[in-house]
Amino acid sequence: MKDTYTLYGAVVKDDCIIEKGAVTVQDGRIIYAGPGGSAPLLGTVEDWTGAYLLPGFIDIHCHAGGEVWCYEDPRAVAKYHLRHGTTGLCCTLYRDLGADGILAAQEKVKAAMADTPSILGVHLEGPYLNPRYGSKPSDRPLAAVRAEYMPLLETGIVRHVTYAPEVEGTDGFLADLLRLGVVGSIGHSEASPEQVRRAADSGARCVTHLFDATGSSISPTRWEGTIEVDFNAAALLCDDFYYEIICDSQGVHVRREMLQLTKKLVGASHIIGITDACGGPGGSGDVNFEDGELMGSKLTMDQVAKNFYAAGFSMSEIAMVTAGNAARLLGIYGEIGSLDSGKRADIVVLSKDFTVERVYKA
Repeated sequence: MKDTYTLYGAVVKDDCIIEKGAVTVQDGRIIYAGPGGSAPLLGTVEDWTGAYLLPGFIDIHCHAGGEVWCYEDPRAVAKYHLRHGTTGLCCTLYRDLGADGILAAQEKVKAAMADTPSILGVHLEGPYLNPRYGSKPSDRPLAAVRAEYMPLLETGIVRHVTYAPEVEGTDGFLADLLRLGVVGSIGHSEASPEQVRRAADSGARCVTHLFDATGSSISPTRWEGTIEVDFNAAALLCDDFYYEIICDSQGVHVRREMLQLTKKLVGASHIIGITDACGGPGGSGDVNFEDGELMGSKLTMDQVAKNFYAAGFSMSEIAMVTAGNAARLLGIYGEIGSLDSGKRADIVVLSKDFTVERVYKA
């Protein structure tokens, strides 16, 4: 909906909060975001005093909305999450769909993108993952084969791909991702520090759900009573990486202390909050279980924001981890991800108790 309006409320930016602020939108673009007293009054004026005005949430890792999976009905998934403030969504397709299933699902996503502007594209989680961490051993790809993976990448809607850098042939796989403008994310892995560093030096830019579905290439440890450098520690040593975090309220996916350690090491400017939301009826609170095993979450991004706040993140930091950092990673920060003049008016109005009051989608 491209229209013109002025909103009053606490404007949340990456570096500050303008408590008595305003955002003015003209034809779907932000033309002003600053102190309320200086705002140009255009179109409908809406007073959200007492609530936060944040950039619309961006979720780059989402399998489902409610009980509906992205591969089944991406429009329904996007609609579900839009109600919770997600104005930018990557539909995540997991490797267990198989090549034909992934291609069929991408066709559905592509069709949905034509009339569902909140869908940004696809995140492929696989096919090249370590079988110890979320893949059936019998389905393990022995190597990344170009003739097999190129059809999955050339659909024009793939935004980022998760792979395990220890899988044979993934150096060439990453090179092809970069050539196509697709972000390489490493995860589902027990890559050695050397393999992680090689991936980083070759152009990988993100870690898929840090501290989840990962391990050490040396087990048990070489010397009793010592700790090996696992995949997560090696990844945290890399410069300029972004790190996905599944921030559930119970600290099941990422323990609170590990989240605080990550923030201390890399800063909020390199953390990306994700839902990793999965379908099906199972779940306990915002955590998803299937047959007694942890299987993603039941999160929505408004709950993610609330959980980060409970973990000690400021509202400005929450704007970064729920929107700005994801936009930077995907190379679309010039269009969305913050409340700055010239950007699309993707805005979420959030009450002080983190209830979504209104969502504006340009």
